[in-house]
Amino acid sequence: MNRALFDLDNTLIDHDSFTRFTFSLLKRSPLRMIGAVLTVPALLVLLSRSSWRVHAGSILLWTGTVGVADSGLDRLVREHVAALGVGERIRPDAGRAVAAHLDAGEEVVVVTGCAERLAVPLCREIDPRIRVVGSTLRRRAGGWVALRHCRGRGKVEMLVEAGLAEDVVTAYGDGLSDVPMLDLARTAVLVGFSESVERKARARLVGPDRVLSVRWPARGEPVAGPRRPRLSGPFERRKKGVSRGRLVQKGPGG
Repeated sequence: MNRALFDLDNTLIDHDSFTRFTFSLLKRSPLRMIGAVLTVPALLVLLSRSSWRVHAGSILLWTGTVGVADSGLDRLVREHVAALGVGERIRPDAGRAVAAHLDAGEEVVVVTGCAERLAVPLCREIDPRIRVVGSTLRRRAGGWVALRHCRGRGKVEMLVEAGLAEDVVTAYGDGLSDVPMLDLARTAVLVGFSESVERKARARLVGPDRVLSVRWPARGEPVAGPRRPRLSGPFERRKKGVSRGRLVQKGPGG
C-alpha cells in the first residue's frame, strides 16, 4: 500500500505537543513547579546540545509525573487531549492534505518525537485511520522518562521496524531533523522552512524525485505572501554548468 508520512508538531498541528503536555503536568502542583525551577541549571546545560535535549525533557517529565501510575498517566493524557481542542490546532492545509491521501486510498502515518502515549489519542481526534510511530516512555524512580526518541535517523529506524518505510509517496516535515524521513519519499514537502534551512535540506535530500516548499499557516494566522522566486534544482545547476538528472521543483509557497 502507498503511504504518506507526516511529522506532527508544527507540521500537522500548530504547536509542540509533548512540551505543552509536560508543562500542563507541572502546573498541576506548586511543588512540581518548584521542582522544575530547581532543575533549571541542569536544563540549560542539556539544552545546549540538540542530542542532549531529550534528557532535559525527561527531567521535566519525571518532575511532572513522579507518583503517577500507568493508569493515571493515561487519564492525564485523555484530559489534556479533551481540553486541547485538537480540531482547532490542526493546520487547515495539513488537514486537507491528510484527507486527500486517505481519500486516494493511501495510508497516513504520523512519525513524531512526541510520545506515542499522547500522539495516538491526539491523532485519533484528527482521523482514527491515522497510524502513529512515536517516542516511547518508561517508568524510572517513580516517574516517567523517555525510553526511545523518535527523531532524526531514529524516525527511519522505527519506521523500518514497523514495516512502514516502503512505498512512501509523500513525506511532510518542518525541520532538518526530518530530512532522513523525507528522504524515504518520492515527493518531499518542506513545511514552513526558512530559505537558509531549505537550502540545507535540499542539499541533503537525495531520494525524492520532487522537493516542494509550502507555507501552512495555523488556523487564524494570516497567509504569508509568496517569497521571491529563485532558480532551483536542475535550472540552478545548468546555470552553473553542472547537470543532474533529478528534478527538484518548488511548490506554490516556495
